[in-house]
Amino acid sequence: MDIFFDNPNDPPVPPEEVKIRRLTTKPYEDGRRVSVEFEVTPFSEKPNIEMAVFNPENKIVAAFSVLEAIENKMTFTLHLREEKPQGNYILKMKIYYTDLSALEDELTAIKDILLDNKKVVATAESNFRL
Repeated sequence: MDIFFDNPNDPPVPPEEVKIRRLTTKPYEDGRRVSVEFEVTPFSEKPNIEMAVFNPENKIVAAFSVLEAIENKMTFTLHLREEKPQGNYILKMKIYYTDLSALEDELTAIKDILLDNKKVVATAESNFRL
């Protein structure tokens, strides 16, 4: 699938120039979910995205991944896996690329390829309180 961006004044950039432009978090009134919005620079190659929410004890209470994103602006709702979420939380975001050329060797585990060849190009954090 091709990638199309509609602003000619904001051209796609190569992987090493991809940046996180905006990352915002907004807790829902129920205190169990959080809305996450982000925007990255338009990209010429599809990036991978990882996000994780850490509670006040630094334990991951929500996480998700996007492999080979085709949009540079996205919104998600994360559900916090805790009995009674409260306190200060932090959402951490990474954008990365993986060299999948090693997939040609059928004996190599996909998980090992993804972890060993991960090149993080941008990170961001957003704090919120419940």
